[in-house]
Amino acid sequence: MRLKDKIAVVTGGGQGIGRATARMFAREGAKVVIAARTEARLERVKKEIEEEGGEALAVPTDVRREEDVKRLMEATRERFGGLDVLVNNAGVGPVAPVDGMDMAEYDRLMDTNLRGMYLGCRLGVPMMKAAGRGSIINMSSVHGVQGSPLHTAYAATKSGIIGCTRALAAELAPFRIRANAISPGAIWLEAYEARWLEQIRKEEGEAFMRLFGEAMKDDHQYFQPLEMVGMPDDIAHCAVYLASDESRFVTGQNIVVDGGVTTHLSPYALEGAREKMQVSMEKVRAWIEEHKEE
Repeated sequence: MRLKDKIAVVTGGGQGIGRATARMFAREGAKVVIAARTEARLERVKKEIEEEGGEALAVPTDVRREEDVKRLMEATRERFGGLDVLVNNAGVGPVAPVDGMDMAEYDRLMDTNLRGMYLGCRLGVPMMKAAGRGSIINMSSVHGVQGSPLHTAYAATKSGIIGCTRALAAELAPFRIRANAISPGAIWLEAYEARWLEQIRKEEGEAFMRLFGEAMKDDHQYFQPLEMVGMPDDIAHCAVYLASDESRFVTGQNIVVDGGVTTHLSPYALEGAREKMQVSMEKVRAWIEEHKEE
């Protein structure tokens, strides 16, 4: 087991990349503390880990709130005695024109993505310093590396995460604490299905997923040169590497896991990508129009 007996905190652990990372960490032998705002999702992931023979603690946490993050770290210390790996994964991603985002939404974005990461580090690092080791993994995005319309505020947070990670690596190196970032590309998440399903009548949801579930997922392959669907486990594998002793000489890096999307100036530079996506989505939208929620 690559993470045997390591103690790991994963924020945003109730779904998507956080859920996949927490479960994979546990399979690799880590004791996992999962944090998120929604208690029901946390309990689901905790149960999944325990059913696979792993050990997990679920702590409801709003990473924007210092008292919540402090409670998270105290619960980790009390249950497991320390902290070896911190995955700052919690984040939100609203998109809007630079002159169209509500400032309350802007503040929520900044507080979750940047303040949340900073609080995790601020309150988690003391335990790592005491142990004389540690690995911090901050979740950024390809939007922190290259520009994209409607992502100005979001890109600011993700670029900030990369910059903060590099500074952390330099600051914490004397304590044998490493800090690295991961920048995912187009990853299929459960939330995407929910956004489609909320547009149609509840009784039609099963039929919709039967007809279009795989097609919608497959559309993600057209965002990048590798014609395959990026999944949360693809990011979790990278996180396992950075959490493990295999990466003992790796710090201050931003690892882009994107199927090659950042090799192009635009995802639609790929021949026929836009046309393939449009044909598929037109079928989906036509079906929704016939079955939409009144």
